[in-house]
Amino acid sequence: MRRVLLFALSILMPLAGGSLQSVIDAAEPGSRIELPAGRFFGPITIDKPLILSGAGKSSVIDGNFSSKVITVLSSDVTIENIAIRNSGRQRHSLDSAVFVSGVKRVTIERCSIEDTLFGIILSYTADSVIKDNNISSYEESIVDNRGDGIRLWLSHTNLIEGNRLSKSRDLALMRSHHNVIRANVVKEGRYGILLQMCKDETIEKNEILSNYAGIFSSGSKDIRIRRNTIVKTHLATGVGILIRGGGRHIVRHNAIMRHAQAFYIDSSPAEKGMRRFIEYNRIALNNEAFHFHAIIKNNTIRNNTVKDNLTDVVKDIQHAKTRENDISMNYWDRYEGFDMDGDGIGDTPYNILIYADRLWQSDHHLKFFYATPLLSLIDFIERLAPFSEPLLLMRDEKPRLFPVEGAGVGEQRR
Repeated sequence: MRRVLLFALSILMPLAGGSLQSVIDAAEPGSRIELPAGRFFGPITIDKPLILSGAGKSSVIDGNFSSKVITVLSSDVTIENIAIRNSGRQRHSLDSAVFVSGVKRVTIERCSIEDTLFGIILSYTADSVIKDNNISSYEESIVDNRGDGIRLWLSHTNLIEGNRLSKSRDLALMRSHHNVIRANVVKEGRYGILLQMCKDETIEKNEILSNYAGIFSSGSKDIRIRRNTIVKTHLATGVGILIRGGGRHIVRHNAIMRHAQAFYIDSSPAEKGMRRFIEYNRIALNNEAFHFHAIIKNNTIRNNTVKDNLTDVVKDIQHAKTRENDISMNYWDRYEGFDMDGDGIGDTPYNILIYADRLWQSDHHLKFFYATPLLSLIDFIERLAPFSEPLLLMRDEKPRLFPVEGAGVGEQRR
């Protein structure tokens, strides 16, 4: 590959706005352009195969607060080891650090992206790699006003790995398929990972910390969520994993802790067949372990450790039925049964019922009184001499007596 070098001497001279663009325009396809330490001004457009390589944070491409800092319109482009700063602030034009459109085999790695609206956007882009970048948005106290750290739109078979996103909005995939999102750290944003109308995605080994929601999957199918650490969402509605509609989801070996709801599942009564496989997760220290919007249906919930949660199961619509589930072999710390044969499995099922102390689940006005002596006394009296039939929310046919070995191994990554 031919090498094109911007000598350090050029950094000591006033650079015209198009200086770096002129070098790119003059380079032969397949060239390598090496940036020394210094500040180079964009916006720039790369419309041929080449490598743009810097010396780390000391090599800065400054967008001068105008539009997209780097636009990539060619396949086989690599951008590496560069600091990218100061995009425009217009959301409608997707002002960003790097905007890639309609191409294949683009690599963006080891870049430092700060003070931009969006970080990296792939649009109609395939077979590309975003790896080992540090990304944050412009400082905004209102998280919705930030741009996505990474956004994929109609982009398929890409690898997003080892990036660190902080104080941006989302790591978002929209109508994008067959991507791998692996070993990223996403913190202090809105949705850690957002999937909208996606299919065949792998979400694994990520750390999702201190966001407003951990993973939000809407209308997506064939999604594998495994070995992630999802900790601490904000607000009274903060959710670890939210699944709304769509098809098959496999959720295994995750640690989901310190949320208002660890799982929020909004499914259609008309759906058929098992859709959600929730297995070998550690679900702990949440207000609610499982929150179902309308119906508890088509779930396989097995071999999870569910402990130290304020409530195990909540359902918004009180009279919606529970059916067609496979729920067994979970450890529930509230189970009070016996194990006479010593096989580690309770002799009786674990039935999760709504008594008086859970009336707040169907009437949010009563939530103010949750755990008060008055409501607890009513519950105690009703359990002794029920004056109404309690509502069965969920039944684990074979509850474990001890926590599940290997559940939630995602939390042990560090």
